[in-house]
Amino acid sequence: MMKKAFATFLVLLGGALPAAAQSQFQSTFELGIGYTRPATENADMVTFLLQAEDFFVETGIGIRSKAGVILATPSGGIQGGDTVFSWLVRGAVRPFVVGNTTGHVGVEFSLHSNSAVDSHGEIGTKVGLGGFLGVSHPLTDHLNFAVHMFPIAFEFGGKDTITKIGVAEISAHVIF
Repeated sequence: MMKKAFATFLVLLGGALPAAAQSQFQSTFELGIGYTRPATENADMVTFLLQAEDFFVETGIGIRSKAGVILATPSGGIQGGDTVFSWLVRGAVRPFVVGNTTGHVGVEFSLHSNSAVDSHGEIGTKVGLGGFLGVSHPLTDHLNFAVHMFPIAFEFGGKDTITKIGVAEISAHVIF
């Protein structure tokens, strides 16, 4: 009787251990589509969000017509005002949860065509780079809002590097 109970215990323990080992590496992923702005503050973007318990990755595009840099030419004409195409990649770790609110610490990279004037007077692409702290909160099962604060963000590609201090943005995503 004792051997049978011990054997049953070992079988149950053996069945439980692999399940526990697998679950420590599993995470729940959520996909979403929504709205955000980059730290450069000059584009409304449609973004796609992949979030898990410990991290999130977001990428998106934005298009603005007749919104590029406008320059006066030496002959008195006007150059620029072209369509601006923007692309964003944002990623963060999610180190804490308080109730339903999740904290984020991450970085953002963005490109914006026709948005910068270089030292030769040519219109080119602006590059945005910034680090952020933020929080997200699900208002419902399928609607998630996030606010990110960029203590410092940079814009490259023009004659001068632009440094922005204390920029904030808000995002809203419908989660599938």
